[in-house]
Amino acid sequence: MSGDPPQPQGFFGLLLSHHPASKLHLCYEIRIGKRSLHFCARCLGLLPAMFLTLFLARLGGPWPEWLVWVMLLLMPLPALVDWGTATASGRPERANWVRLTTGIGLGVGLGASLFINSYALLSTPVKAQFVFLVGSVWVVWLVSYLRRSILRSKRQTARRRKRMSLEEYMLQDNADQGSHPERID
Repeated sequence: MSGDPPQPQGFFGLLLSHHPASKLHLCYEIRIGKRSLHFCARCLGLLPAMFLTLFLARLGGPWPEWLVWVMLLLMPLPALVDWGTATASGRPERANWVRLTTGIGLGVGLGASLFINSYALLSTPVKAQFVFLVGSVWVVWLVSYLRRSILRSKRQTARRRKRMSLEEYMLQDNADQGSHPERID
């Protein structure tokens, strides 16, 4: 990436990177003249792998059942773990080469799903992949939401503990003004 500050993206830029300007570090930058194009690192691995898997699989014919399950459930797993741990924990995203590599596995899994649907529409492994992917996303979002809620609650509790009581506030206010009222008990 260049040292220039990120600029707002148009439709085409968001189509290639689908990240806001503040998250363009998750993309590879290609400069064409004075123009910069940002490509999402994970999608840069996902899309070619998906189309290549679909193309090569069409040359070979139907797969054995065990290979179907491996391709649909195990290949996307590294991308889910990478994205899920970064999102749910609030830690920074991994390096782009990791995102590119895990995108390849996700692309192989999605390409396999498209291929299997070409000869066994909505078969059990394809449905299982769908439930697995959607369920994983849902769990990560839920954990992320709960983590943010807990942190927000802790900040609010800490703020409440730092607040002065009315008596302390009045004493401090009077001290600031220079008068010292007598305490009434």
